[in-house]
Parts: sequence; structure tokens; C-alpha cells
Amino acid sequence: MKILFTLLLLLLPVLSGAESTISCHCFQDRIFNHRDTAAADPYFLATTQNSFISLIYKVNKRDLVKAKMGGESGTHLWILYDVAAHSKQDSGKVDEIYQRSKDWKEVFKQLELTRQILGDEYWQLSNNPELLADHIVDQQLIQYFSVSEDQIKNWRERGMNRKELILSLLLEGDPVTLYNQVNSGMETWGKLLYDQSLLDGKAINQKLKRRIAQA
Repeated sequence: MKILFTLLLLLLPVLSGAESTISCHCFQDRIFNHRDTAAADPYFLATTQNSFISLIYKVNKRDLVKAKMGGESGTHLWILYDVAAHSKQDSGKVDEIYQRSKDWKEVFKQLELTRQILGDEYWQLSNNPELLADHIVDQQLIQYFSVSEDQIKNWRERGMNRKELILSLLLEGDPVTLYNQVNSGMETWGKLLYDQSLLDGKAINQKLKRRIAQA
């Protein structure tokens, strides 16, 4: 009995840590820290993407954050709001259809979104949500940042993900150079933002808003 009690005491911190990892989706660091310039990088990447979604689809950013804290993936949210925009339907209705079918092509059909409306690539990627979300983001970047499909293809082949693409384009530098600087440890996303006086999520949102208004 004593041995069992000892084992439970030893396991308690591990179990507690596992639970906190699963349940907590918040960011501890939300502003640039000169002593640890990379501390807020995950937050800066996430809030930039959230702001982009919020602005182009006119979604309340709090709803986005709430959905992600509830475990919803960025992949699902990109598709959800883009399909809602295409169909001119409320995102709640679109999500309701998806939750019943778990099939985006079925959602397209029920919303009368044809291959002609969505485009061949969009339609064909319906069974691969990750690639479909990438395609959606790429189209938005082309529209709002005046970049080409070939450029985005090159950046993705170098390993850049959605968040990194959005943030690097917001910083207005060469995405590959910025990405390599961060990956090599020469720079951090936080320091790059700080150098442009983009010190928090509000400043990032304001710059994105100006960029979208100019497109």
C-alpha cells in the first residue's frame, strides 16, 4: 500500500502537466521581451493569422480565439469561413452541415457550390483539408499582398507554413530571407516586428487592416 501511494505521488506532477497541456490553449507571452526575443513568437504568428481571417471574412476575432481555445484547428476555420463567404451563408450553418457529413464536398453540394463556382483545384482538394486550407490562404495572399502563385509555391517548398507566410509578407521583407534568419537563430519574429514598431497584437491588426484596405 505504501509503495502504491509513493508511485501515485511520483506520477501526480506528470499527470497534472499532461492535463494542463491538453486544456490550456492560451499564450503566456504576448509582448516583445528584450531578454527573450523569441518568447512571444507563437503568439505573434497566431494573432497575425487570426487578424487576417477576421479582417478578410469580417469575423469577430474573439470568436476565432474562442473556437481555437475550444480545440478547433486553423485548417477547419480557414475552410469554414471561406465556404461561408462563397455561399453567402452563416458560418454556423456551414459548420452544422459539415459536422453532420464530415465531408467538404458534401457541404459544397448542399450549399450549391459547383466546381465552376469554386474552381477545379478547390473542388478537387475537398478530401484533403490541409491542402485545401493552404490553397485558400494562397489565394488570399495573392489578392491582398500582390504576390504570384509561383512565389508562394517557392516559399512553401522551402518549408514556410501559413502563419509564417502571412507574417513575413506583413513585414514586407523577402519571405525566404526572413524565414531563414529566424530558423538560423539570427532573428526572431518578435524582434523583426519590434524593429517595425509592431509591438503587440493591436499594432499588427492595424497594419494588416491598412494593407487589406489598399488591395
